[in-house]
Amino acid sequence: MQPVDQQAVDQQAPAAPAVHQDATGGPYLSVAITAYNEARRLPPSLGHILPYLEAQPYSYEVVVNDDGSADATADVVRDFARRFPQRVRLLQAGLNQGKGAGLRRAVLASCGRYVLFSDADFSTPIEELPRLLQRLETGADVVIGSRIQPDGSDMRVSQPRYRRLFGRLFHRLADPLIVRGIADTQSGFKAFRGEVARELFRDSRLTSIIFDIEVLYLAQRRGYRVAEVPVRWTNAGGSRMRVTPQHAARVFWDLLRVPLLHRETPRRGALPRRATGAPGQHQPARPGCPPKTLDQRRAGADGGAPSSIPSGP
Repeated sequence: MQPVDQQAVDQQAPAAPAVHQDATGGPYLSVAITAYNEARRLPPSLGHILPYLEAQPYSYEVVVNDDGSADATADVVRDFARRFPQRVRLLQAGLNQGKGAGLRRAVLASCGRYVLFSDADFSTPIEELPRLLQRLETGADVVIGSRIQPDGSDMRVSQPRYRRLFGRLFHRLADPLIVRGIADTQSGFKAFRGEVARELFRDSRLTSIIFDIEVLYLAQRRGYRVAEVPVRWTNAGGSRMRVTPQHAARVFWDLLRVPLLHRETPRRGALPRRATGAPGQHQPARPGCPPKTLDQRRAGADGGAPSSIPSGP
């Protein structure tokens, strides 16, 4: 990732957030991130994505969960929150609870019409976001930024060999045992309709790094429309994941637990898609989120939603 030009970041953070504040509802987009001891990697990530989001024709928020970090992660987020008031929010967990639990906390605190979650290093650049938003705007409920390209090439080839072998074994077990027809379940760049994201993460149980599988399992079981779009990805490095026998055992145990944890969840066709209410009916507001109505969403007033999404690169 390119070094942060601090002066440029400060110049693109206006003192008054009027453009991003909408009295009629929440933001168009929520970006959810969980971070554990990421004081080094977060500044370049936030320093890049926030100016990008400032330039978009829609309102947004970035929700960062500090998952019990022992370093200055929280101070980093507070600094960006001061420069981007009312667009950056910090959540703090007293103890490290795991990536799945941390991201659940961030997603459930989100207010956006659409929710994107990303790894803290943004190995998939934020400039790929329009590809996912376009699919959401045309009917998908969940969109995965896939590292597998249309020609079959896999951008994960730059990962260490042991991680690629572990990932292949994991995928062979996950499909068809847990999820079906998804090429890149573990992509760290996924977007959802807001109500769908909050429903799926609310009902998820896993706290480990394979929370994605559980969320996608619930989405498929409940009949939500899951799409994949190819995105750019680079192996940013700095990952603390190490494949040890204990780690592998935990991952495969959690994988096998997913159907057991949700054996009472009705399958596709047995669970009606959740209604968002009748026109004019106020939806319950989540803590920290303003109330909004369905007809405001339809009118494009949901956080200043644009009439069209800029095309991706």
